[in-house]
Amino acid sequence: MSLIFINHPLETFTPTASGALATILWECCRVAQRQGLSPAVITRSSTISRFSWQNTTVLDYPEPPSGGPMLTVLRLQRKVTGWNHLCHKAYAIRVAAAVRALPEAPLVLINDPEMTIFLRRQFPQRRIVHWFENQQECRPRVQRQYASAASVTLGVSNFTSEWVKQYYAVGVVPTLYNGVDTDQFCPAGALPDPPIINFVGRTGIEKAPDLLLKAALSIAKTNRKFSVQLVGSNHWDRFELDTYQRELGELVAQLESRGISVMRPGHVGRKDLPCQFRKASIHVVPSRWDEPFGLTTVEGMASGLAVVASNTGGTPEVVGNAGALFERDSVDGLAGALLPLVENRTERAKMGSMARVRSLEFTWDRTWNELRGHAGV
Repeated sequence: MSLIFINHPLETFTPTASGALATILWECCRVAQRQGLSPAVITRSSTISRFSWQNTTVLDYPEPPSGGPMLTVLRLQRKVTGWNHLCHKAYAIRVAAAVRALPEAPLVLINDPEMTIFLRRQFPQRRIVHWFENQQECRPRVQRQYASAASVTLGVSNFTSEWVKQYYAVGVVPTLYNGVDTDQFCPAGALPDPPIINFVGRTGIEKAPDLLLKAALSIAKTNRKFSVQLVGSNHWDRFELDTYQRELGELVAQLESRGISVMRPGHVGRKDLPCQFRKASIHVVPSRWDEPFGLTTVEGMASGLAVVASNTGGTPEVVGNAGALFERDSVDGLAGALLPLVENRTERAKMGSMARVRSLEFTWDRTWNELRGHAGV
């Protein structure tokens, strides 16, 4: 064992029904294994089969009461002490017990400043690395206490690192980029023609798939020789119809009424995701929030697709000069970036080749090796 990963309390560790954090831990563990190391992973339990990492400790998350005085106590505790959600502290106690049962090693946490503070009190001498994969806000009490709890604070992009420095008053926040498996995510060869415009991710309003559909409607006024693929659902393990999903459905219906095919395979597990990318010609990351480092951005690039992304968060750092950027929430900006790619096969191929070359800079080997250095392993 080299270090102990502590997964976020609301995240599971599965290849089919978990988010980006599970993928990050898994990919780091795979690289470590090739180097003869075996990091431990402490994670929340799941009814879904987890990643096949033997050195994993699975903990049940405490079930919050549905009502009564205990629920009131938990809500008061969360408000006064700064915990982010109900039973967060109860789960943290279980995590601390799991850490004590393992050989001593540095701790690596992601997106959990509250847990970082708690574990510092439990393990005063332990090296604790906290890696911000998002611009993670917290309650004022946690905001004040965080800087003295973490031995090392990392950000997943320069944008995120700068945000963390300001928000948590941390002096130095090195950037540790995510990676991509460029063997799994690789070009298919000849790109589909007519082109297929691709979106991969949660179909939530912050990820803005509506922008892509609206831009496609705009393009369809002059060119209908393309189709759209939306890969993802509004939850990792299920689909729930809500107001925003109805809006997406209405936009899809409008496109289809104009003869534009829209494929919606829903949520796809990690194993099958590279194949979905290889079905496409252009990859769009239209996020309207400050995307810290979207895995799907670099996965689309590694797949040799022309990439168009919103100019938000850390995305410009990932794309560099190998893709096209448009301004946040601008349908016209996205449509303007897409139209020449839809109309020009040579331009699509050129940008896709540039994206592939750029993606080779973001390897999981680099991520793990830099993380080892920060952890002192």
